Amino acid sequence: MIIRELTVAETGLLEQAVALEQAAFGIGGMNAWFLVPFIRHGRVFVSLCGDEVVGVCEYMRDFWRTDHAYLFGLCVKEAWRRKGVGQRLLRESCLVLKAEGIESVSLTVHPGNVSAVRLYERMGFRRTAFREDEYGPGEHRWEYELELSTLKE
Repeated sequence: MIIRELTVAETGLLEQAVALEQAAFGIGGMNAWFLVPFIRHGRVFVSLCGDEVVGVCEYMRDFWRTDHAYLFGLCVKEAWRRKGVGQRLLRESCLVLKAEGIESVSLTVHPGNVSAVRLYERMGFRRTAFREDEYGPGEHRWEYELELSTLKE
């Protein structure tokens, strides 16, 4: 398995990444109209096993904290979960951001997403806030942040 940044919207990889996002997040998942601008103006990383996209994550830079990035989404294909794919994708993408001068990364996660919370906390993310109704009534989120200086090479 390799981790690779998408720097152009490669049709086959784009379609797989969108399908993975839609399966993981439903209406909240990326579609091509959003993923293409993320590739061009944000950062998108994929985990590949051969030509198969098994994980994807997207980052955007914060306009108010220019040394900060927001992890917009991270998902792993169901058959590949609990095999270290998400951890490796998150770690390697954060190391790329760190090398380019990004000092911290934040994210939000559904409080009931126990696997994701466990992953983020193992990686060193600290819970910083509770966002009530973040995505509408009853759609609460925990906010987490990681200081990239704590991430070892």
